[in-house]
Amino acid sequence: MVVPSGKRARRFYCAGYSLAEVMMATAITAIISASMLLAFVSLKRNYAATTDFAINHADQMRLSDYMAQDFRRATKLDPPATNDVTLYLPVFYDLNNQVQTPTLDGKGGVYYGVQNSSIKVRYYLLDSVIYRQEGTATPTALAYDVKDFIFESSDLGKVVKTSITFKPIFRSMGVTDTSRTATAFYNTTLLRNNRGVY
Repeated sequence: MVVPSGKRARRFYCAGYSLAEVMMATAITAIISASMLLAFVSLKRNYAATTDFAINHADQMRLSDYMAQDFRRATKLDPPATNDVTLYLPVFYDLNNQVQTPTLDGKGGVYYGVQNSSIKVRYYLLDSVIYRQEGTATPTALAYDVKDFIFESSDLGKVVKTSITFKPIFRSMGVTDTSRTATAFYNTTLLRNNRGVY
């Protein structure tokens, strides 16, 4: 092996990185890697929170539309309680499941089949679940993890304001308890078939 001498020798033995340069490069790489990891974890948490919020908001809209359909068809509404409301729908179908012909009652109202016949429908909140019960049938669960379900009627029971407050769950990695932030959804519906006193 030929060993370089003179200026060439100094260049040969001085080539490479010093310990300080290697330590600086390692420190910078570690900082960048840690920042990327934290950004990824934060992005994952935000995605989970946004997904929960979107799902609950879609449930609120679906439930609000579902109730609004019943309210628009209702002929009568009992004075609502905070988390409970009972309304009465016309009997649109006969026993043979055929559509009944609407009849005018002479006072601006419409009825189907026998006059003053109706189907009782109840919406209520029980143990953070919203239920819909038609007549004496088994109640159907419509929404879960609900914080509040409020009804207000106005204009002699012809307008119903509904407020549904869900509890979306925002989870943190490694934390057993859940932090809940409530979101509310409001709807106002006119009872089109209610032909009471004006």
